[in-house]
Amino acid sequence: AKSYRRLEPRKGVAAPMAATRRVVSEQRWLTPLRVRLEPEADGAAPRASPYREPVELAHFSKTRKRGNEYDNSQLKRYLRPSLPCDLSEGYETFRDRDRGDSHPADVTPIFESLRRAGRGLDERELAAADVLTWRGNFAKVLATPWNTRDTWHMEAELVHGVTVLNVVEPEENVRREAKRQGHEARMCYWGFSFEEQCTGGSYDQPIDCLNSFCTVVRTGVGRHRLIMGGEVDCWDGERQGLAGYIELKTTRVMDSAPQVARFERDKLLKWWAQSFSTGVRRILVGFRDDSGAVLKLQTLETLKLPGYAARHPGAWDPKTALHFADRLLTWLRQHLDALAPGTRVRLEYEPRRANWEVRCAEPAAGTIRDFLPAEARAALARAAALRAASGVGTPSG
Repeated sequence: AKSYRRLEPRKGVAAPMAATRRVVSEQRWLTPLRVRLEPEADGAAPRASPYREPVELAHFSKTRKRGNEYDNSQLKRYLRPSLPCDLSEGYETFRDRDRGDSHPADVTPIFESLRRAGRGLDERELAAADVLTWRGNFAKVLATPWNTRDTWHMEAELVHGVTVLNVVEPEENVRREAKRQGHEARMCYWGFSFEEQCTGGSYDQPIDCLNSFCTVVRTGVGRHRLIMGGEVDCWDGERQGLAGYIELKTTRVMDSAPQVARFERDKLLKWWAQSFSTGVRRILVGFRDDSGAVLKLQTLETLKLPGYAARHPGAWDPKTALHFADRLLTWLRQHLDALAPGTRVRLEYEPRRANWEVRCAEPAAGTIRDFLPAEARAALARAAALRAASGVGTPSG
């Protein structure tokens, strides 16, 4: 089985945004955001959107039995597994999450973890923040300029100067997950099993995908300062915080040049977007065969992933990804600033139906359920008061 060779990164091209407006019966469609535009007429390179290195602010653990615990009890240490290892082991007792849940990631523990960190951390960080969300949302945005297949939706509300982005699964994704069975369902399990294999698991207890460790980081792109939560698979047992965290991934062994090309163009983009967003520096990959046996391990450095794709036409690159994320957050903030307080909107990117546009819908009042508990709104209100007292606005406000 062939692997792939390390290449040097190349620079990319980004583009500004465009606009139109239309109104549909029960909801208003606001000006969409063009994902891809022609290069600037004068040939000038697009401006860069710098990304601030993530800093860990807090962390918490999620469990099925006990809910959220604000400690590192679910952070597991990496232990190299013996090869080959069978990823189908334990499948019969696997405890999955509810795949019919269209809102699988509540933002509440992000707020609570900051509060429990003490020393007024929540108020200070929220006062300076522009956006709060989960890593998965931001990773989807980063990958959008090359996304020709995967639909994504998000919900958003501007609360006391902070844009809160909620995770929502489109109906078509929920239906597809519900139909998954047989070998396809088993393949989805293999990722969880690999985590168990790499953290000394013995399969004496059922693997539960709801048990996880999450980090909360401060970062930023362009003028936008972000607070993000993201799951962490394990740590190296030596370095503390982000420097020691490791992402675990599995993929099929590759035995042809086209397979390597698809891997570098598609899968590495998603892996980079996930790990780069929250500052995870290493990805341990288990290369498996079609039966789910891991035959080889390889560690990849997150910052070097763009170089692997650089030789392919239309390759993805960090500059384009970050510039698009900057544009999207600016575009969204402009819409939210123009709407009445408390208005919630839905972002939609549907590559099979849209003409390379991210659309923004303002549904009828009450259509999008309130995704922020009273405690989170109170924290944002206190942060806004602190911001006003200091005379400093949010980065994009």
